[in-house]
Order: sequence, then C-alpha cells, then structure tokens
Amino acid sequence: MLGYLKNGFKTTTSQKFLLLVLWLYHFAWGFLLLLLVKSVVVPLMHRFPGQHLSPGASHLFMAESQFRLMKTDISHTYLWLMLGFAAARMLITPLLNAGVYYSIHNAHLNSGYRFLQGIRQLGKPFFGYYLIQMLLTLAPLYWLYPIAKEAFAKQSDYTALGLALLPWAAGYVLYGFLLRLCFVYIQLGRTAEEGLGKSLWLFVRRFPVIAVLALILIAMSGVVTAAALSASLIWAGISALILQQLFHIVNMLFKLWTIATQYHVYAGEAGEV
Repeated sequence: MLGYLKNGFKTTTSQKFLLLVLWLYHFAWGFLLLLLVKSVVVPLMHRFPGQHLSPGASHLFMAESQFRLMKTDISHTYLWLMLGFAAARMLITPLLNAGVYYSIHNAHLNSGYRFLQGIRQLGKPFFGYYLIQMLLTLAPLYWLYPIAKEAFAKQSDYTALGLALLPWAAGYVLYGFLLRLCFVYIQLGRTAEEGLGKSLWLFVRRFPVIAVLALILIAMSGVVTAAALSASLIWAGISALILQQLFHIVNMLFKLWTIATQYHVYAGEAGEV
C-alpha cells in the first residue's frame, strides 16, 4: 500500500504542467467570484448607515433591503449570474478531468499535448460521467428533504436538530465518498480503453485497498488544511495572501496525488505497470 502512495506521489510531482493549469484555473475562478462579490457588497456597504446615525436608520436599511429582495426583481440579475457561473464550472470541470486522466495515463507524451489530447478524446464521455455523477449525488436529497423538514418541525433547539440529522448527514457523506471513488475507476477504465464491467469489478475486488488509500490522503490533506487555516489566523497581510496561494497549490497536489495513486492501483491490477 505504501508503494501505491509513493508511485502516486512520484507521478504527481512529474505533472508540473497539470499543477500549473489547475492552479491558474482555480486562481482565475476565485478572482472572478471576488469581483462579483465585490460589485455587490461594496455598493451596499457605502449605503449602510454608520454608527454616527441613530439605531433606527440601521433598522430602516434592513427593512428596505428585505422589501427589495422579496418584492422586487433586484436579485434576479445576480441569481442568473451565479447560475451562469455554476453552469460554466460544470462545463469546464469534466474537460479538465479528461486532460488530467489522459495526462497521467500517457506520461510519455509531451505535457501540453497530452492534456489537450485528453480533452479532445475524452471530453464528451467525461462530461457524460460528470452529469451522471451529479444526478446520483443529488438523488438522495429527494428522500432526505422530508426527513430534514420533519426534524426542523420537531426539534426545539439546534443541538437536538444536529443530533437528529447527524446519522443521515454521515450516511450521505459516506455515499458521496463511495460514489466519487467509483467514478474515479470508471474514468480510469475509459482512459485506458477498458470495459465498464472490468473497471467496476476491479473497484469491488480491490475496494479495501482503494478506500484506505483515499482515507489516508484525505487525512493528510485535512492536516495540511488545518495547519494553513491556523497560520492564516496568526499572520495577516501579504504573508496570509502568499500562504493562501501556496495552499491552493498544495490542495491541487493532493487531488492529483489521489487520482495518481488510484491509477497505480488500477494499472497494477490490469498488468500495465
């Protein structure tokens, strides 16, 4: 098992082009969201009554804001814009996944060429996999919503509500974890031009190893995330900004490491190593 982690890390560190592309993508995405939020929040903050005015001015501001949100279409533009951002992300994510999986599987090719070739060859099927995964991820909410609604009506405080919903939330998280791992192997099989049945059978047969490797990397990523958050609370200014950007690179590294590790499990079982 340690060998899979080592080989996965070696493969990850050799994919410098992928790390750069993914970091630029997340940086650009975060920058656009920042501009969107800033365009909405800053004008509101300019209109917000300061402490030099009476408390009634603040109450009047909140009442006016609530009325405009509920009774006018002022929020529609921003809602449509956010929906457009979500749709763009859903279109781009499977294409990036196609480039990532193809690049890992074809490490002998030129880095930029194999990434673009992966998008061309695997973009359509990966988009289909992404839609199916999203539908399967959201499907349990159809049954969980009435349970959550009933719990809200019955429980008298947030502690009791959290305890009532905790088993269902834990089950949903576990379901999402297993579904994501399953689709990793479906996509690995498609990248290697293997049948769907073979990929699913390998996933079932090697599931203990697959799950433990994924949990190890999740735990390591969690430790790094906690350390980065703690440091950001202590440091401020340019140091915090640099740390945040470094954290995004480390986060991308862990994501690639997870895929690369599972690839070596898949390739080892398929006799391709």
